[in-house]
Amino acid sequence: MSSGVSTVKSKSELTVICDAGPIIHLDELDCLDLLSDFAQVILPERVRQEIERYRQSALGKSRISFTITGRRTHFDRGLLTMSRTFMLDAGETEALALMKENLNAIFLTDDASARLVAKQMGFEVHGTIGILVRAIRRGYTKPEEVLRVLSELPQKSTLYIKHSLLEEIILKIKREFGL
Repeated sequence: MSSGVSTVKSKSELTVICDAGPIIHLDELDCLDLLSDFAQVILPERVRQEIERYRQSALGKSRISFTITGRRTHFDRGLLTMSRTFMLDAGETEALALMKENLNAIFLTDDASARLVAKQMGFEVHGTIGILVRAIRRGYTKPEEVLRVLSELPQKSTLYIKHSLLEEIILKIKREFGL
């Protein structure tokens, strides 16, 4: 997503740890490059495998240098209990284990259960929509471009979002940016 806006002061110093959903959905929307603002984008090995299974092209065509971590084999009891209770997959569990080692990182997921567990664990969580809105605020793109992407989301992406919620987000962006 390139709009010619160049008001970004400098690259963010934030690290993000990703679940597969945001990578897949941002790539479907041709917006994966928005993650280049982050200092580090970490993918657990199982998340990388999931992305390769469902959207193989995402990892190779971006100008983002993903940091892939080795597969985790040990998880603390509390995380395992929550992962089983909320039926999280291996990638989500691995990403949350990494969050425990990187307490200042932001967790990116579009999965409602993973988001709930992450918040319960005290982590900051955002998803695809949050990355799109952040791009406006950081000066990577214009609000009109994000509105266009959001209007195309149901046709171009596998991200499930209720139509009423999508309309609410679109209205909120229009209000916030005076459109």
